[in-house]
Amino acid sequence: MRAIFKEPYMHTIHLQTNQHQLIANLRHAFNQRSMLGELLQNARRAQASEIRITVDQSSLAIHDNGGGIADLQSLIFIAESGWDEPLRSNENAFGMGALSTLYFAEHLSVHSRGAMFNARTADILAGAPIAVVPTNAYLQGTVIRLDGIQPPHPSDRLHDWVAWELKRLCEAFPVPVWLNGTEIPRPLASASLDWRQTSMGKILIDLTGARTQWRCFLQGLPIETGANHSLHQVVLLPDDTLAKLPDRQHLLNETQDCRRIQAAVDQAYRQALMDKKAALAESEFVEHYAHVCLQSSNADLLNDLSFVPRGWFRDWQQEPAGFRHYWERREAEGVVSRTVLQELGVWQIDADRCDGLTAEVYLEAAQAFLLEASGLDNGHWVHSLVRAIRPEQVRVDADAVLHRDASPWLADGEVELALVGTLQVRLEGESGYAVPAIRKDGTLYLTARASDATRLVSDYVFEDRYEENREDEDAKTLRTFIAVGCSSAPDRVFDALLPDVLRYSAQPKLAGATVRLIFDATGKLQAVTA
Repeated sequence: MRAIFKEPYMHTIHLQTNQHQLIANLRHAFNQRSMLGELLQNARRAQASEIRITVDQSSLAIHDNGGGIADLQSLIFIAESGWDEPLRSNENAFGMGALSTLYFAEHLSVHSRGAMFNARTADILAGAPIAVVPTNAYLQGTVIRLDGIQPPHPSDRLHDWVAWELKRLCEAFPVPVWLNGTEIPRPLASASLDWRQTSMGKILIDLTGARTQWRCFLQGLPIETGANHSLHQVVLLPDDTLAKLPDRQHLLNETQDCRRIQAAVDQAYRQALMDKKAALAESEFVEHYAHVCLQSSNADLLNDLSFVPRGWFRDWQQEPAGFRHYWERREAEGVVSRTVLQELGVWQIDADRCDGLTAEVYLEAAQAFLLEASGLDNGHWVHSLVRAIRPEQVRVDADAVLHRDASPWLADGEVELALVGTLQVRLEGESGYAVPAIRKDGTLYLTARASDATRLVSDYVFEDRYEENREDEDAKTLRTFIAVGCSSAPDRVFDALLPDVLRYSAQPKLAGATVRLIFDATGKLQAVTA
């Protein structure tokens, strides 16, 4: 049996909408946080000068003194705005925000001008007819009341949740807001703030914070972007910036807008630094803002100033020569003038980390300026003063070796120990400086007064873990080595080598005993007799 095919006939199709499914799916486009923002936005757009919110256990009422709503139908007209054309054009206004309330409350009542309605939200969402009735009293503004409302988390009290959200929402909101009679703080709405006008709106610069850490507000409410890292720079976007609909908590063109915002923040940040530079003495600006200039890619602002921070150079008192613990990094305070640096010179070490210890010891002894700052502009004058020093330029003058150990079992197994009576370091043709210890060509030279030589052994960080016990062991090894080398008689040598367990711990089996130790010709223990 063959299938019978009918000849196609001409017909038309048109866009159709499953209205009930669309309304049901819109639930996922809103949340309670955006609901509060929509209610505040309605009042602001209605030109309200104050907004009063009342909350009890399960209801919320918001009363504004704005111009009111001419037609209450506009509140529940999906995808249709009740705002006038200028406002729709200036702010891309979309609807009047009441739709978001329908998913989070059981009843909605609205009273504006001389009319009101009161209905179950389920009936409104189902498209049931809602009666709008006239009222005897003409109300200034609008009152919207939600009953049967719950916070996002059942364990939260409605009042506490609303208070927390209003604190976040109202930070830059232009209209005063009260919650149960208490005004909500609006720190970014203060008229005393120094906003800077840019191509991406008004920006409030905080020079103590990074220029790449900013947050945005659109039409008075916070907008979430990928750049919301902290509380530093604040951006009030132009009112016509496009936000995602229907829940306007994100930018529509975030990738492009974020680049434009960052460029505007960078410009405002630089201008703020330039204003500080013009207002302060050179030394003050350098002391307070040099670090900010380096961290914000504005290092060139320092090029024409005759001071630099003391923190650009090694602080020998706080950080002596040797391996440095990164968690102890401290910068010196104050500034140093160009004249002083020209007289005394600026140094940089031309060597890797380990070999550079020789040069560090010399520079510390000479109390020289060792430049350690990074990020300086190539045009800064300090570069012209820098002299390079290499470890092989440092001469070590030591008298006869008193004691030597080729395998001291230190954290750095490649270092040997040599005890000398006196030790000096110098550059060729220059006078020397006395030092207690120096590491050169794989040998750690020590004198009897070397008390902190572990800095010349290791940084004691292995696999990002600080080996404090290992440093203590090395310090003990060095003290023992020095004590042995300085001892002239066998009993003093043995006393220096005596372990703590025998020196400080009671051993009952040795009470009253006299022990005789016999060593061979090489100094190796041969016998122990009573």
